[in-house]
Amino acid sequence: MQADLTPTIDEFRPVVLRVLADGQTRQVRDVCELVAGHMGLTPDVRAEKIASGQLRYVNRINWACSALTHAGLLDRPVRGHYRITDDGRSVDARSLTSYSEQDMLEWPIWRDYQAELAARKSDSVPAPVVTESGQVDPVEVMGAAERDFNAQVEAELLANLKNSSPEFFEKAVIDVLWAMGYGGDYGEKQHVGRTGDGGVDGIIRQDALGLSNIYVQAKRYTTSSVGSGDIRDFMGAMDTRGASQGVFITASTFAPAAVETAQNYRHGKIVLINGLELTSLMMRYGVAVQKTHEFALFEIDEDYFDTELG
Repeated sequence: MQADLTPTIDEFRPVVLRVLADGQTRQVRDVCELVAGHMGLTPDVRAEKIASGQLRYVNRINWACSALTHAGLLDRPVRGHYRITDDGRSVDARSLTSYSEQDMLEWPIWRDYQAELAARKSDSVPAPVVTESGQVDPVEVMGAAERDFNAQVEAELLANLKNSSPEFFEKAVIDVLWAMGYGGDYGEKQHVGRTGDGGVDGIIRQDALGLSNIYVQAKRYTTSSVGSGDIRDFMGAMDTRGASQGVFITASTFAPAAVETAQNYRHGKIVLINGLELTSLMMRYGVAVQKTHEFALFEIDEDYFDTELG
């Protein structure tokens, strides 16, 4: 097994801030090379690879950049590019040799991100059970690791949705409902959101004649919750169209009063989907994500050996 001589992610974080301290926006590959040069990584260390074939130092610097962005110490003005923030400069001024996830809890945005991850993991697989002999079931380990990794991807997905335009968000939520099978084989989807749209951003027609429609409202709120007034506006729009099925989706959350208002709708049913639920559905139905790794575990085929005994 190849020795791991590459610095840790914690050790890379302060150096990432150092090489970006001049305020320039740089592509991530340039950040990786500047960090490697600043730390004097040897050719042997630079050549180390992880199981996927990616260079280990590049992998860890990418993770360092990601965490620093979630903590608000870097921002990402365009895809694959990073720039230091004022908070990042304040950390760089400390001349640290290591900066851990625990250390980053000093930043509210990082605490919020960790709280989101915890919420996503609350209904996930339990932690692997360790026996008295210190052994764990590898299937449980891989299942827990998969859930942890995908929780981070879901959080990143939600951040991207919140940073998108309202129009893009409206189209994205329609795509999610379509991927879930609403619309069937002969239905159609329509994005109708625009200024003064009257509370409806999209329509899913579930049959060729449009006899059964689902009306969609999308609110990309990034800080505030959806209130009861928003729900009442949507109800009014549905009533105007004689609709009985509605879905209200937000990248944020629903205030308790909004939930109660939706539950009391007498002319039909309104389903509420918050940001955590939305990104979970996007992962499940493959919207805006793609599978990058797949692992195979093998076990003995006992039936094969039974033929010898017979």
